[in-house]
Amino acid sequence: MKDKLDIELCNIRGIKSLKVSLNLRPGIYAITGKNASGKSSLIASLSAIFYRKILSSYFQNTPNEAHIRYHLEGDSMMATKKNEIKWDFVGDLRLNGFYEGSIIHGNRFRDANYGALYRANKVKRENLTPAEDFVKENLGIILKDDANHYDSLYRLKAKDAFYFFKFRGSPYFTINEEENLIISQFSLSTGENLLISLLHSIHFQLIKKSARDHYIVLLDEIELALHPQALVRLVKFLGQLSRERNIAIYFSTHSVELVRQIAPNNIYYLEKHIDNTVEVINPCYPSYATRNISFFDGYDLLVLVEDHLARTIIEWIQRRHDLNSSKLIHILPSGGWENTLSLHSDILDSELLGFGKSVISVLDGDIEQEYKSKYKDKGKMKALNVSFLPIPSIEKFLLDKLVINLDLKFFRHFGDSFFKKKSLDQVISDFNKSNKGKKDGKALFNTLVQEATSVNRVEEEFVTMVSNYIVETEDTEKLAGRLKNALK
Repeated sequence: MKDKLDIELCNIRGIKSLKVSLNLRPGIYAITGKNASGKSSLIASLSAIFYRKILSSYFQNTPNEAHIRYHLEGDSMMATKKNEIKWDFVGDLRLNGFYEGSIIHGNRFRDANYGALYRANKVKRENLTPAEDFVKENLGIILKDDANHYDSLYRLKAKDAFYFFKFRGSPYFTINEEENLIISQFSLSTGENLLISLLHSIHFQLIKKSARDHYIVLLDEIELALHPQALVRLVKFLGQLSRERNIAIYFSTHSVELVRQIAPNNIYYLEKHIDNTVEVINPCYPSYATRNISFFDGYDLLVLVEDHLARTIIEWIQRRHDLNSSKLIHILPSGGWENTLSLHSDILDSELLGFGKSVISVLDGDIEQEYKSKYKDKGKMKALNVSFLPIPSIEKFLLDKLVINLDLKFFRHFGDSFFKKKSLDQVISDFNKSNKGKKDGKALFNTLVQEATSVNRVEEEFVTMVSNYIVETEDTEKLAGRLKNALK
């Protein structure tokens, strides 16, 4: 099975260029971004692989010579605009699928006009047939969390719809038995109207027909007029559908609630730059994706550490391993290691971070055994995600390398990097004399900071440089892996 479809838009509706590789494996995928970032244009361009006419109707105001390239593992196609309505296609790449577009260009409201509303009022009971169970039950589940809520849903008989009422489709109706009223789909809420049309398309395109490999469903503006809980249930329904029918479902959205339900690998965030090029970020984590399309709603990952020294090390590990890419991470110093664990536990118990967010504690390496014997071995704090720095602490790391187990290579490099006015040899010698041979890591650290900052430096700069050096010389792969996994 071919898994990746590459598509490139050039000079399409204000987009200078947009390139993306889309996954065709079964699943639900979100295309998100700010308004006018290219979401609907990408969805419409993608639909041309099974519905060629969409380009003529959707991109009427696109300049001539605009083009779209498609590539699917050896098969290619290029669509080029020649005049006001004509597009030329070179190559014949085709996939199976259907497209539910926006209000203007889609199918869901194609019969919604004043004439249709007038004709719908002429419909009698004998013109109706019970709606399909698939449509009725899923409409009720998604909107009302009740599969029986729309038991009174009917559909206009196909022959009557076409020959007598001149509809392009077969609209749906509900019957109010108490008041003997027949209410057309056009008079229902926008959310009901949207979902009825969507479920109707799914039923006739997927349920009555057998979906084949590379079947793709494209949904534009899927969140229109749906409340948050209905959106969550809709995503759950689509996820189950994708698994059962072995299809890929793509939707464009700027709904925070909807994006939160999608795995980061399945989120494509579109960012339009000042030169009208569109960058596609994938994978993308929910908080990162929604920070520009909603009020700020926190971070994807909260990292709890003991102090600002540990925070600086984590910051450098993030940079070295590119952990900030497409996600928002916040590092919070929380006091001693047991205070850190207590805060971690409170955050989980209170669900303070909200849905779709993660938290991990990264403690100093010197308390790993104490944590294990005091908590982990006794089954305590087992719900917490806890990891450790690759060093005991910055203070103990420097004490070990410079005094206890002298590392000559590190000593020389460290000294040459930070101590210009007085040599590191002299600094250590003076420290040993004033401390009478006591092995005190904090005292040594304070001495080093005092001397290093005496030459036009501040403590923050010194700590930053030392942390960077530690990350460059110590093995941080294990901790970086734990931080990556904390987001899965």
